[in-house]
Amino acid sequence: MIAWLRDRRAILAVAVGSRMLVLAAAAADHVLHWPKGPPPVHGASTAHTLSILSYWDGVWYRTVAEQGYLLIPGRQSDPAFFPLFPIILRGLQGFGLSFLTTGILVANAAFVIGILAFYELSRRLVPIDLARTSALFAALFPMSFVFSMTYPESLVFAALALALLLALQGRWTLSALAGAAAALGRPEAMFFALPLAAIAIGNARATGRLASGRAIGAAFAPVASIATFPLYLGWALDNPTAWSGAQQAWGRSFSLDGIVRAIQQLFARGSTPWLWRDVAFCLIYLALLVAARRIGISWPWLVASTALILLPLTSGTFMSDSRFGVLALPVYWGAAALTRRRIVRLPALVLCAGLLVAGTMTIPLANP
Repeated sequence: MIAWLRDRRAILAVAVGSRMLVLAAAAADHVLHWPKGPPPVHGASTAHTLSILSYWDGVWYRTVAEQGYLLIPGRQSDPAFFPLFPIILRGLQGFGLSFLTTGILVANAAFVIGILAFYELSRRLVPIDLARTSALFAALFPMSFVFSMTYPESLVFAALALALLLALQGRWTLSALAGAAAALGRPEAMFFALPLAAIAIGNARATGRLASGRAIGAAFAPVASIATFPLYLGWALDNPTAWSGAQQAWGRSFSLDGIVRAIQQLFARGSTPWLWRDVAFCLIYLALLVAARRIGISWPWLVASTALILLPLTSGTFMSDSRFGVLALPVYWGAAALTRRRIVRLPALVLCAGLLVAGTMTIPLANP
């Protein structure tokens, strides 16, 4: 293990260094009391040095960990949030740390593991130089500050990378467990059943045999995992549709004309300018997927990533799409492909690091 880590010390250093940048920016925000944003969500801590990393949805995940699920019809309530992160917070409560501290530790540790897993995955799909650069971009990407917040994104990123890596290694049972865990963190993870299925089919063709039951199970594990959540809500709340009901209270009602409504919202009176940040990143993600296709990334990966980026828009808003897109793994391969020349790559990484700090310090201004 020591030798393995030594060979990857540059990747590990950037992964840890990027988290130190985020934590330092969050601490500076607390000390300087700047920028002044709207009051944080009720229940958000403001005393902790890293308080801003627990703002917004982080409050709701902590509420689920502390109290479980409670649906309040017609009002914003916590069944809208998937259970993986709260389960882990609750499970680690015995160590005596606050949910806020535990959440920040778990998020950052999971992200470092995720970067290493993503690098190993990338090495099997793209040239080694692109694999290394893509891992650096994943660590320093401007929106990657969400991986240090008390959100499930870092856990899902790590679980997805591990599920896909293990599938490529033919370790289907472990891949199924990782894929199921990812889907319990964010429902968008189910789209990666497509590349998992493609890996299973490709392996079957290479061996001249039918795909095994374990391979098929691993491919559909994320979808099956998501199906367990409404079953649990039906048992706990006597309402298996509690998730969709809570989503509507949060202003996310999925429909065929959702994208049209999302565009109309941009120009509606009272719309926040922060929505344009989400629009910009949505377009950047799509452009990077095009670049990933040019270096040979196959269609199942691109379709899964495109669905992850665009399907949330059918809820009628671009809000938070910049955060959802950080889980579209081929985006980072596209970024690496566009910056293959060192004269372009180094300035791009420095720019990303600067925007990462800026994004962290503006957390109090808008829900990421």
